[in-house]
Amino acid sequence: MGNSKRVPLFNVRTTQMSDEMYKFVIEKISEMGNFREYAFQLIERDMQEKQLEQENREKDRHVHDELIALKEEIKKEFRDLRKKIDQRSLYVEHKTAESKHTETIEEGQLITDNITGTIDEEYDYDF
Repeated sequence: MGNSKRVPLFNVRTTQMSDEMYKFVIEKISEMGNFREYAFQLIERDMQEKQLEQENREKDRHVHDELIALKEEIKKEFRDLRKKIDQRSLYVEHKTAESKHTETIEEGQLITDNITGTIDEEYDYDF
């Protein structure tokens, strides 16, 4: 199609179109009747996309405002928490899980002063 003469469409220079683009436009024109109808369809689609973009921007602004509000609320909660910690007025109830074992294990000096068990090792100091 590179050597064939192109028909000017709606004062558009078709020589600057690629072969694929020209073929596509010709197909659309044959479907719709003329270039004007195709151009109007493209313009309407662009206008709808622009309107959708505007609506999305407004939604994004709303979401952004919500995030800022949440951030401020979190900052306030942390300030209050810091105050409580500084005033040592934070009381945390510590609950431990009940042990399923009924026997108590006593070994090592860190746990208790009662030392149980023996060390049956031979010490060889010959290095």
